Amino acid sequence: MNCLVCAKGSPKFLCEAQLYPGKVMTIVACPRCKAAYYDPVPPHEEIARCYPHAYFGDFFRQYWKDYYKGRFLSRALLAWKPYGTLLDVGCALGTFLKGVRDNSDWKVVGVEFSPAAAKAGAELNGVAIHPGSLGHSPIPPESLDYVHMNNVLEHEADPLGALQAAAKRLKPGGRLHLTLPNGPVDLYPTRALYERDGKPRITRHGGHLFFLPRTALEALLERVGLRILSFRNFHFQSGLKARGLKPGAWKLFAAELPPAPKDESEAMPLELLKERIGAAPSWNSYFLKSTYRRLWRLPGLTWGYDFEIVVEK
Repeated sequence: MNCLVCAKGSPKFLCEAQLYPGKVMTIVACPRCKAAYYDPVPPHEEIARCYPHAYFGDFFRQYWKDYYKGRFLSRALLAWKPYGTLLDVGCALGTFLKGVRDNSDWKVVGVEFSPAAAKAGAELNGVAIHPGSLGHSPIPPESLDYVHMNNVLEHEADPLGALQAAAKRLKPGGRLHLTLPNGPVDLYPTRALYERDGKPRITRHGGHLFFLPRTALEALLERVGLRILSFRNFHFQSGLKARGLKPGAWKLFAAELPPAPKDESEAMPLELLKERIGAAPSWNSYFLKSTYRRLWRLPGLTWGYDFEIVVEK
């Protein structure tokens, strides 16, 4: 069977890993594009078990961080276009979108897999959020100027299909902004420990189905017909830790983890959940720190844990 990413290579066994505690599956790697992924790709019901806690409550705890991320991006959007329509895929409560909308003339819309988060976000932030996947959303073709996908693609059972769905809805000249893990670094502890002792381990972030290096991402984007404008690497300290080059770096992977408890916050009234948001921190402090950190998002490297990619239709 050809590689699900580049469609040219023939993937080979790489290691075994725990998709979630107790569920052992095979990971294969393509010798051509270097992508790695679970084979077979887990069905929807198995993927859902990676998120028993749904991290619903966390959406409220990180409210201002998400809001300020949107406010920060609005500056770059305005430098590019005075107005347009932005979609955030995997938008949770739509707080990032509210940050963009409140600080620009851009229209915003979201897609969120969790119906509970989509409903709460629409009420809390007044943002239009479609529950489910982008491919099944009612967003029409060539209606968007900018699509934002932050830590989404690695969770997709069909990353090619996800990119095609985004490209289909972009206007000509529209842009897609991707942030996702550097696949070989993301998978490194799980693979290295398996090679050392033959024991399947969890991956660093549960629910990651595909582990995509730069070569694989370039192959995917080429298949979709999107032109790369920038390709940056960052989070270098996390990259060192993932490679086991910092003390205690792999302690988490050596532990036997019980199933994550279910987060009961989905059943809580919205008014109680709002109490988790707290007071707004200093925007000036956030802006200065974020501006400095972005200086370390560097082109041409693959040492850091994450990639940031901007492409154009």
